[in-house]
Amino acid sequence: MTRIKSALEIAMEKATKISKLTPEEKDKIKAEEKIKFLLAKFYKGRLTPNDLWQKLKGSKPFVLKEAQIFLTNSLSFRNSQHEFKLRKDGILAIETLKEDQHISIVESILNDIILLQKEYLKIKETVANQLKAEIEKNPQSRLKTIKQGEKIIIMHLSVEEALNENPQWKNFLIKHEDEYSQKFRNIIDRLKEEIR
Repeated sequence: MTRIKSALEIAMEKATKISKLTPEEKDKIKAEEKIKFLLAKFYKGRLTPNDLWQKLKGSKPFVLKEAQIFLTNSLSFRNSQHEFKLRKDGILAIETLKEDQHISIVESILNDIILLQKEYLKIKETVANQLKAEIEKNPQSRLKTIKQGEKIIIMHLSVEEALNENPQWKNFLIKHEDEYSQKFRNIIDRLKEEIR
């Protein structure tokens, strides 16, 4: 059976590790802690992009880059419009603090994500509507048989339920999701290259 370490033992181990770090490594750890603290407040809406700008004003270039990387890593293809706008505004606010600014390029890359999300949804909706039209034309496709013991039950599905059961739709969703997830990752990689 393993022995559980006390809080004091854990703290002493951390202190020993920290004492072996170089001043640069210590600065990096402090900066990361500060960034995580600020971004936690930022994500919860306790800091605006302007507040974040104020808090990071005068920070070293590596701190600004690190903050932008944290924000970039929090971007997701599933972010709501509000979540995405918040992160975009935060990334751009930090970019304005840099000596070597690439505001228009960074903003353009972030806008590419918005366009990608719109394209993703538009294609998904178009395919869904086409399949729904086919389902509506064929009442047989809205029937589902379920075996319960010795009985066979036939259920009448709505068009939406039939769509969700449709193998063609399920296959399309997997491929569509994979394709656009890859495109999203490519844009994120471009953004990270631009954040220097």
